Amino acid sequence: MPLVDDPMDESTPWLIDELKHRFQSTDSGLILDMTHQEPIWCLTVSGFERWFAEVESCLDQTLGRRLAHAAAESEEWHRNQSPALPKSWLGQQKKRISTINSDWKLRGQGQLGVLESENQSSTVIVANRTFTALAAGMGNAAWESIQERRFRFQWADRGVGETIVEMTIDPREIPAPEKSIPSWEDQAGLICDGDRLFHRARHEIDGLWTVEGNRTMMLSRDCILRFENLATSYLSSNVRSTDSRTTWAGVESHEQVVLWDAMAEAARRQFLASGELVLIASPEHWIDVANRHLSFLGLGRVSNAIVVDDNGGVELSLPSTLHPAIVTGRLLGCWERAEGRGAKAKWSTSQDGHTIVLESRREIA
Repeated sequence: MPLVDDPMDESTPWLIDELKHRFQSTDSGLILDMTHQEPIWCLTVSGFERWFAEVESCLDQTLGRRLAHAAAESEEWHRNQSPALPKSWLGQQKKRISTINSDWKLRGQGQLGVLESENQSSTVIVANRTFTALAAGMGNAAWESIQERRFRFQWADRGVGETIVEMTIDPREIPAPEKSIPSWEDQAGLICDGDRLFHRARHEIDGLWTVEGNRTMMLSRDCILRFENLATSYLSSNVRSTDSRTTWAGVESHEQVVLWDAMAEAARRQFLASGELVLIASPEHWIDVANRHLSFLGLGRVSNAIVVDDNGGVELSLPSTLHPAIVTGRLLGCWERAEGRGAKAKWSTSQDGHTIVLESRREIA
């Protein structure tokens, strides 16, 4: 009998147990945060950084402030759906920060601390942060919940995993954010025991955990939808490419189409840059490929695959997706990795879920 545990298993059992209790898998390929039943994208921080940078590149815009405000709205909504923060005559602020940090610890979003707090202004720090714009928005929303007041905020990144958020009192009456509603239909899935990326989590320090050496985090669909809503208002002057890879049936807004194109293209590039290997010998293999590259991250599941031509074209059915553009982009990357040539995609939705048709981008003689 060996005297030491398997050196290849570096996971942390107590952390995995806590993650599994809060973030539960569904048979539709999603991961639900059981705090408020919201779908979650479980991904590496480097993967998100690459994806977001590609979105900005595709749109030729800087979108960090849009993301920060989306994160602030989403965090406020999240806090409003969670149990109330502690009320106490003594040490209330400290107890409230501890409650928020316990939440962030499981989400892999760093830890909140206070540097300075005065009557009209405050400065907080998000240590071990993931992406600085996310940290800034979340830090502001958390501090508003702690103080029960509105603040304007700006931020600076220290470059050592720390984001400094400076806030001043905002006297405006701003209503609480409402739940974000997807523009597509998903089928409700049942809780299952499907394998997910966080089932291999390793605790490093509070607010920071890794999977096989890669820092990983939980990002809610609510935050992505709020980012989409804030970003589209700045895209009216963006011209859509005449040679787009993607078609979005039923999406009429020019700005939404432009953003979805960028989100899908960013996901395609991110996947190809990862160097993942994809082998497809028959349509049924798409189900296993999707389990590995979609369900594992909480993005969705392929339930059926049908051949549509003799050149690798396939029609995929998915009961649910975290976001159609992100899923379509990753599937485009999978197709291109398997077939070795460019692909195009057409997405549509109905009460039965989603349909994505992947085909060669150019006709083959």
